[in-house]
Amino acid sequence: MIQYNCSSPDSLHAAVNASWCSIREDECHNRTASQSDLCLSRNAYLEKYLGPCRSPFFLPMCVTYLLIFVVGVLGNSLTCIVIARHRVMRTTTNYYLFSLAISDLLVLLLGLPLELYELWSNYPFLFGVAGCYFKTCLFETVCFASVLNVTALSVERYRAVLHPLHAKHVATHAHAKRVILVLWAVSLLCALPNTSLHGVEMLKPRFGLTFPDSGVCTVIHDRWIYNLLVQVTALLFFILPMLTITVLYVLIGLQLHRERECFDAKTGLSQDGVNQRARHRQVTKMLCESRFPAVGILEWVKRIS
Repeated sequence: MIQYNCSSPDSLHAAVNASWCSIREDECHNRTASQSDLCLSRNAYLEKYLGPCRSPFFLPMCVTYLLIFVVGVLGNSLTCIVIARHRVMRTTTNYYLFSLAISDLLVLLLGLPLELYELWSNYPFLFGVAGCYFKTCLFETVCFASVLNVTALSVERYRAVLHPLHAKHVATHAHAKRVILVLWAVSLLCALPNTSLHGVEMLKPRFGLTFPDSGVCTVIHDRWIYNLLVQVTALLFFILPMLTITVLYVLIGLQLHRERECFDAKTGLSQDGVNQRARHRQVTKMLCESRFPAVGILEWVKRIS
C-alpha cells in the first residue's frame, strides 16, 4: 500500500483497509485523483463535497424564524380561536380564513423547526426516508392549499358582489366546508409527484469506505423530471391563480365603482348619504382585501434557483 504524506491520524488514509488497496490498486496509486482526498479528515471530506454542515447564516435566520414563529403562531391561533368560539364569526369567508390559518400553523409548528434544524445541521438527515417524504409533502400540500383557498375566497367574493342573489343560495356554510375539503384533498394529491422524486441521498462509497453521515434530503431521481414538474406546478398553482385573482378583483372593483356612482347620484351629499358612503367604503375595503401566500412564492423561488 502506497504511503501518502498524511500526518493526521483522522485522515481517510488512516482508515483505508489494506485489503481494499490491494484489490483497487489502480485507484489506490492514482496520486493525482486520490491523494488530496485521502489526506482529508472525514468531516473535511464531507464539507468538500456537501458544503458546510452548518449554514453561515444560521444565527440571523434563527432570529428571523423565531420572530416569524411567535407572530405567526399567535396571530393564526387567535384567528382560529375567535372563529371557533363565536358563532357570529362563522361566515363562509371566515371559513376560508380559518383554513388559511390552519395551513400557516402547520408550516410554523411542523415545517419551520425542520428548516431551522437543517440550517443548524445540513447533514446527516436524521429522520430517514419517511421524514424526507413528510417534509416535502407538508410544504407542497400547504403551499398548494393556501393558493387554492385564496383563489376560492376570491371566487366567493366575486359571486357575492356581482351575483348576490345566486350567492345567497349557493354560498352556504356546508358548501364552503365541502369546497375546503376538496381543496385540501387536491393539494395533497398534487403534492405526491414531487414528494416521490425526493429521498435521502448519500455520498458514494470510496476508498472502501462508506459515509453514512452524509445523508441529505434531496431530489434523487432525474433532474429534468423535477424541473418539468416545477414549471407545471408554477403554471397551475401560481400563474393561473394569480391571473384569476387579478381578473376577479378587477371585475369586483369595476362593479363597486359603478355602484358607488349610482349610489352617489341617488343620495347626493346629505349627512345620511355621507354616512352611508363611509359604510360603503368599509365594505369595499373588506371585499378587496386579499393576500397571496408568500410561503408559496418563496418556495417556488427556492426550488427554481
